Amino acid sequence: MINETIVIAGSAASIGFVHTILGPDHYLPLVAMAKTNGWSGSKTASYVAFCGVSHVLGTVLVGLLVFLLGFAFFNIETVQSIRGDFAGWFLLLLGAVYFIWGIKWASRAKRIAQDSSSVVVPRNSSFSRCTPFALFLFFILGPCEPLIPLMSYGGGDVEFLSTALVVSAFCGTTILTMLFCVMLFYYGISRFSLFMKFENYMHAATGLIIFLCGSAIQFLGA
Repeated sequence: MINETIVIAGSAASIGFVHTILGPDHYLPLVAMAKTNGWSGSKTASYVAFCGVSHVLGTVLVGLLVFLLGFAFFNIETVQSIRGDFAGWFLLLLGAVYFIWGIKWASRAKRIAQDSSSVVVPRNSSFSRCTPFALFLFFILGPCEPLIPLMSYGGGDVEFLSTALVVSAFCGTTILTMLFCVMLFYYGISRFSLFMKFENYMHAATGLIIFLCGSAIQFLGA
């Protein structure tokens, strides 16, 4: 039984890795947000860890609620479908609003630069400072589809530790993969000075990335 649990936990970790890598909504919005708002590496990592924990914890809580109350009151597929639709539309609309605001911000910054004949250094506005909290909400409400079947592994009190090990393997790998992807892009993008030439459009680019991720979730099932 122990060997079987270890094998299944390893499979769960593999699923968590592939699920995160193939889901750019797990890391691209965070990378764009970090670069746009000038977060440090440590601050970015802490935000990613918080979002990752929120992402898996939200699904765990929903799964526990369903299993405790039974399917008489909740249907797990229906609950996850509603969460998925809400998360997709939420990210899509947030990206659209952020993109439009970013274009207006870039145009205003360009006018100021022309009037002052100096380079405009982007500064965070109250709007851009609020967007990370919107991402937190997205990760909390966004379903983590592969996790629910893993929570049903085993049965009874005897299998509780086995189930906890399998779920922990998936959740831990998911969070670590999110950290790896975000920090890889975070430090990788810094090597290309070309991006700094378009720094006035970073807010718009961030909105576009969030919008595309939301569209992928909503229309492509990513």
